[in-house]
Amino acid sequence: MTVGENIRRLRKQRGMTLKQLGDAVGVSESYIRAYESGRRNPKLKSLEAIANALHVNIEVLTGADFDGIKAMHQLFHIFRQYTGTMVEVEGDDGISCPAISFATLLPMRSWFSRYEKYLEDLEKCNCIDDKQKREEAILRAEADFDFWMDTYPEYEGDYELLDAQAKHDKILDIIGLNPKNIE
Repeated sequence: MTVGENIRRLRKQRGMTLKQLGDAVGVSESYIRAYESGRRNPKLKSLEAIANALHVNIEVLTGADFDGIKAMHQLFHIFRQYTGTMVEVEGDDGISCPAISFATLLPMRSWFSRYEKYLEDLEKCNCIDDKQKREEAILRAEADFDFWMDTYPEYEGDYELLDAQAKHDKILDIIGLNPKNIE
């Protein structure tokens, strides 16, 4: 999705009009319309304001810039910083694939818990006999999980876990074990 498509999707999920988002950001409705249509690209300051107004991390808006190589390097940094371990897991189809276990990335627990709920929701959807209602329920479950990811940690109830992670990261910074600070 483009930045504009992400803005539109999140604005609609929030039930906001173009004018309401424009007012919240401090720009006109036509600016928001131009951003959403892709006729204008918001500058960083505007992107930050839009992300704040939509209560999401700026990465949610700019996720359209996803690049597999960049993603791998981000994973490498996360792997180093959070004591990653490569493991091999077997999927439901019997095929094994690599995965990463993070010993010190505490918020992964809340993500895993929310993912399990998502899988439970999908199982419930599969019990619906009416095909159209089942498909609608699946789309709703997917949208709910996407919304959780887009708005994390806003709707995350376990703020103690997030606080513990912040303290852990600060300690790594202080003792010089945070790879992002290596020169």
